[in-house]
Amino acid sequence: MSAKHTMKHKLKSKTNWDKVKSLTEKQIIAAAKSDPDAKPLTRAQLKKFKRVHPPKEIDVKAIREKLHVSQKEFASYFGVSVRTIQEWEQHRRTPTTIARNFLKVIDKAPKAVLKALAA
Repeated sequence: MSAKHTMKHKLKSKTNWDKVKSLTEKQIIAAAKSDPDAKPLTRAQLKKFKRVHPPKEIDVKAIREKLHVSQKEFASYFGVSVRTIQEWEQHRRTPTTIARNFLKVIDKAPKAVLKALAA
């Protein structure tokens, strides 16, 4: 199945964000700890991660074209405005460090990203 075909299905969140916004930080942490499928990592587990070095430059247009999607589709699938995609592709703006990391993951594993976002 192609990435284009996979991305045709609009991703919907099952999260009730109004309910989440009404919770205190303490309640959110308690809820996360009680979920056996989504336990927060311990400090010891977090220490095993190595520092991430994002790419200094990233070719957003090449990534999008590799997936055979329009700017509008790409923006919709990955939660970015079309204007932002245009700015990045035309080098009028540079993606933030976090965005460059996310774009690198999209480039290397687009199906995994879509699967994770759909969950």
